[in-house]
Amino acid sequence: MRSGEATKKKIKTAALTLFVERGVDASGMRDIAKASDITEGAIYRHFKSKDELVWRLFADNFEHFATELNKLQQAEGSTAAKLEAMIQGFCRFYDDDEILFRFLLLVQHGQLSKVTDDMASPIEVVKGVIQSGIDTGEIVYTDATEVTAWVLGIVLQTATFQIYGRLQGPMAGRAVHLSSACLDVVGL
Repeated sequence: MRSGEATKKKIKTAALTLFVERGVDASGMRDIAKASDITEGAIYRHFKSKDELVWRLFADNFEHFATELNKLQQAEGSTAAKLEAMIQGFCRFYDDDEILFRFLLLVQHGQLSKVTDDMASPIEVVKGVIQSGIDTGEIVYTDATEVTAWVLGIVLQTATFQIYGRLQGPMAGRAVHLSSACLDVVGL
């Protein structure tokens, strides 16, 4: 990894940790510089502002997760199997990189309005599977957006309870029950 890329990675890692621990508003560029053991000026060589840093962290990882979810669903045949695979993917992602998962979940409200139609989106991947299930008659509901909200609500609200300590243990241990609840709510 070239020196510039290594520095950028240090910045991103430190920023993610601070954003999750303190919140985006309470974490300044000076704090990020100190946590990454580089100068504040070095951060500005890579990111014009904290807003750009937050957006890049969000957008790059949001799209990457969408790509991973898409791979999971493509490997399955039925709508039920696709949803189960994606729900397991959400749970594994939480367990494998809780800081990143928390960041994406906690800053989404300030970032989703910036997501463009040409960007890969986990929401659109889930919605696409649900729309396909509606089109094939596997799902009897007709509003893919609403059904997507139901599924994501079940999974992400559970993750939110986990983040705030209301639930303990790994998310992967909840995958079967989350899948069952999601399949029930969509009528599969």
